[in-house]
Amino acid sequence: MESTNMEVAPEHAGIGDDAMHEVLLGRNPVSEQPRFITDILRYPEAAWIIDVQVPDDEALYGPASGANLPVVSFITYPSSGESQQRRYSFPYHDAAYGSFENMLGPGEAPRFADPNDRYPLIILAHGASAHGLYDVSHAHNLASHGYIVAVITYGDDRTMKMDDPNFHVSYLRPFITKVVLDSLLDSAVFGPHIDAANIGITGYSFGGFTALALAGGPFQGNTATVSDSRITAGVIAAPWVGGNYAGEDFFAFGPGNAGLNRVNIPIISFYGTKDEVTQASFILPAMRQLSGPAYVVELVDQPHVFEQGSWEDRDNWELLFFSAYLKHDPESIEVLNAARSMKGGNDDVQLFDYQKLGSGN
Repeated sequence: MESTNMEVAPEHAGIGDDAMHEVLLGRNPVSEQPRFITDILRYPEAAWIIDVQVPDDEALYGPASGANLPVVSFITYPSSGESQQRRYSFPYHDAAYGSFENMLGPGEAPRFADPNDRYPLIILAHGASAHGLYDVSHAHNLASHGYIVAVITYGDDRTMKMDDPNFHVSYLRPFITKVVLDSLLDSAVFGPHIDAANIGITGYSFGGFTALALAGGPFQGNTATVSDSRITAGVIAAPWVGGNYAGEDFFAFGPGNAGLNRVNIPIISFYGTKDEVTQASFILPAMRQLSGPAYVVELVDQPHVFEQGSWEDRDNWELLFFSAYLKHDPESIEVLNAARSMKGGNDDVQLFDYQKLGSGN
């Protein structure tokens, strides 16, 4: 695999894990530290940075309304044997979440495994108070199976206010994702290599919400929420669809999450039976609202942040699902429709009562 550049400039590489975490989130600095990851890259010209012009609509986008927000993503993809074999460890927790494979340097062009082929595209959406560095290994694993993968670092905290529900982020997330997708499809670098008829999204927690919103789920029932019909399949792990706050039930997609009936693309959802953040009592009824093919996998005894074995289960189900719905492999759809659990990992079980079968076509 190769990836776009994410190398940190030497003067910022030693700021430490805590300070780097703040930069990756986009939090206001308490010192002279840079504010966001776009400020610390050594070769920004070799990174995938998009200036997102937020619409001037305060009702939707709140403090982000009218702002120009630079958004950095890293793109990884299958590469040829001619790629230089080099790994880069981003200076954050000793690259515990994976090292970048064969990053492009300034002026270098991608070397695709098959320059004449078009690959399905998968967008990765991280959770709240998180960033794309958590998904480095995840992204490379997907790319190794024949996908172009775009991992967005949203920088949610740049526009968030203390002691505020910050509902505007729920509108901003899908808008940013659409703009990044536009940039990839319109680019001379990646556009000719993307199979635009087969674009998936995978998201964890608030990233799961982001995926459902893009697939047509209106936040609080508001159909002004940006959706994107180019997204054709979605994977959602521990998705945020609401919860009980101060004794009151809140549903992300309108009363009872009924707005999810607008989602008609294939979706596979995962939830942990011991998750106290995104609870099964909200996720399972929400999955009933989906109009398209649906699959639900229970991760037994898992909290909100899964144990490693359960992440492996998610990864294996995800590969099977995307093979069925982005590559349209008949054997994959047959296995997906019938499989009860994944071999290895932790205990997991597909809940067939929630399954709505699809053909994969």
